[in-house]
Amino acid sequence: MRYNGIPYEAFGPQGEHIRDAREIGELPNEMRAQASEAAAQGIARLLSVEPPARILAGVPVYVAFGMRPADAKRHAHAALLLTLGTHVSLTYCH
Repeated sequence: MRYNGIPYEAFGPQGEHIRDAREIGELPNEMRAQASEAAAQGIARLLSVEPPARILAGVPVYVAFGMRPADAKRHAHAALLLTLGTHVSLTYCH
């Protein structure tokens, strides 16, 4: 599924505006599960590991890959692994 061009109502310094969704949590609810499965596949390729079924929304990405917090913090992709599932970039959803 393509995630480009999906509108998201954002709020910022310039007030309310519409922009494209950038993170899984900005997608419509019915698209989030599929996006989290796609992101799990994309991140697994990046990490060169077996992919989990999906990345859960309210927990850090490292949980889906069976890592401990200390392992995630030392990893080369620590910033991504410590990100909550809802905040994973749609760029990982190929």
